Amino acid sequence: MKVLLIQKEGTDLHSILLASETSRGVLRFYHPKKTDWGVCIEVSTLGGALSIISEIKWYIQRYVSQPLCLLSNGIICTPSYAGIIYGREESVHDRWDWEILYGIKYHTVMDRMAVTSESALNNISEFASGMDKTFRARCSEEEQEKL
Repeated sequence: MKVLLIQKEGTDLHSILLASETSRGVLRFYHPKKTDWGVCIEVSTLGGALSIISEIKWYIQRYVSQPLCLLSNGIICTPSYAGIIYGREESVHDRWDWEILYGIKYHTVMDRMAVTSESALNNISEFASGMDKTFRARCSEEEQEKL
């Protein structure tokens, strides 16, 4: 399981986290890894992932475009969806009705698009054509409605 922190444009999140004594203290056992798009933190449990996100919330609000969780089964999700699973409100299913399509360009999230089972393939293709990379993440119903 991993916490994925996609940095805001023009930010070197890894350097910021290492420069701060507070974040170094929180992350001392996790050894965050620098990526092209931000930072990846490997954790052992879903509770650990949500705890790390909570502990470094100040940094996330200022320097992170989007925090995500990569579950052990390969599903990418928002912290809200991870909280739904952690609270046992739902279990991880093969299908989920609420997803967000993220478009990454220039090493940061440039755009988001709500994806439903009714989303037209041509809309998704058009969205993806202007991005370096795209991926879907499961989210809560409230997060998708905000888009």
